[in-house]
Amino acid sequence: MMNMTELNPASENIADDHTNCEADLSVEKGSVDQQLLTKEETEKTSFTNDQKRILCVALMAYTLSFAGVTLPAPFLPVLDEKHNISSDITGWILGIYSLVQLAMFPVFGKLMHRIGVRRTLLFGELVCGIFVIAFGLLEYLPVPDPTDKSIDVTYLVLAIVMRILQALGASAYATAAMTLLTSAFPDDTIVMLGYGEIAIGIGSTIGPALGSLLYRLGGFMTVFGGIGGLIILVFLVSWYLLPAESHTKKEDEKANWTLKEILTHPNVLLSVILIAFFGMLCTMNNPILEPELRSKFGLSQDLSSLVFLTVPVFYLISAPIATNFRKKFKNFDNLYCTTINFVLAAVVYLLMGPSPLFVHLQRPLWLLIVTLGLQAFLAEAGVIFTLELAFIPMNTRSGPTREMNTATQALVSGIWLTTFAFGEFLSPILSGMFIEKMSYGWTTTIYGVMCLVLAVIVLLIQLYRVIRNHSRKADSENKPLLN
Repeated sequence: MMNMTELNPASENIADDHTNCEADLSVEKGSVDQQLLTKEETEKTSFTNDQKRILCVALMAYTLSFAGVTLPAPFLPVLDEKHNISSDITGWILGIYSLVQLAMFPVFGKLMHRIGVRRTLLFGELVCGIFVIAFGLLEYLPVPDPTDKSIDVTYLVLAIVMRILQALGASAYATAAMTLLTSAFPDDTIVMLGYGEIAIGIGSTIGPALGSLLYRLGGFMTVFGGIGGLIILVFLVSWYLLPAESHTKKEDEKANWTLKEILTHPNVLLSVILIAFFGMLCTMNNPILEPELRSKFGLSQDLSSLVFLTVPVFYLISAPIATNFRKKFKNFDNLYCTTINFVLAAVVYLLMGPSPLFVHLQRPLWLLIVTLGLQAFLAEAGVIFTLELAFIPMNTRSGPTREMNTATQALVSGIWLTTFAFGEFLSPILSGMFIEKMSYGWTTTIYGVMCLVLAVIVLLIQLYRVIRNHSRKADSENKPLLN
């Protein structure tokens, strides 16, 4: 019996032509898909004019907000001594800034949807700029008679009030800046917040440096008049650049997550705990490093200030590296990153002391400087990792993922900044208490042990999550189909 190909010899050619057509169509389809993908990637990476303006304004706000934290530190003690203010009270005048931020970050986060992001940012810049300039006028208050050793109460009250009002303004525009970045760039939130951390590093670096330059040019008033004038200038630029609508006009929007839901969500709760500790790592050396440099290495104040500059410089270096790392390795869970970060930080603190646990361990000046830089690098990288925890889309316990709207992002921004400020405020107090009872080496050893403990806790949490997700996946695969 003859087969079909023998009966119809053209069938093979027809089949071959059909196959070739399908191949051509698949190639064309692949080419079209590739073009569409390239177009989507181009559209995704290109920003609108409004987004570019928002990014510019937010980064300027970040820079100035954190430049003001340490700005008075090198210049205020000399003026305080003329008004019979002791060093411990000077510490409270400086620390009240972080205390006010601790209280006001959640307040502005809660009220953001009522006031409006744009108005909050402009209000904060204007108030902060005015009272930074007013702070410089303290130089012109009458100095008490040298024979009178009592505290100049008028000077003290004015200094504290103006410092509080500076922090009030800075809290407003720092919260608004974070909300702008998270709401205007929903597809690049972590990258944008990473840029914000770079701006913080720049602010922390140029604050003391620019202040020192202005002080040499004209003294105390020149420092605060110059920086305050710069903040007023940024206020005017923000007024002009920041769009009145689009991402910022959401005054009537209410948070789609309640405060209780946010605070009890595992992602935010863990981020809050971790960022408080990373805030502690950022400031733990502030009250104890200068005496260590003076007593062990005989460094003058000028040289000690150069050593202090190591920390903000490495903040500045760390932020873009950590941001790009998370951007390239999105599938590598950030809790593993945080665990590795804490382990490395523990090693750094043991070398920084050096730890008395290692009797023969030596610490020359170069090693201390290197460990200070590494400590700043790891602390800033940890901040980037915890940002991702706080702002990724959150899952409900009984439903699908629910994205955060602008009002919710403002709440989370306030909570995150509050806990960070709490860590920055708490750490110098703890370091001061430790150094009164023990050596510098034992103080850094305590921080190293805390890092190891947190590394173990974070790793156990991540392992629990992996096991839970694996069991849920197995249960869903074994679940019988509905009839």
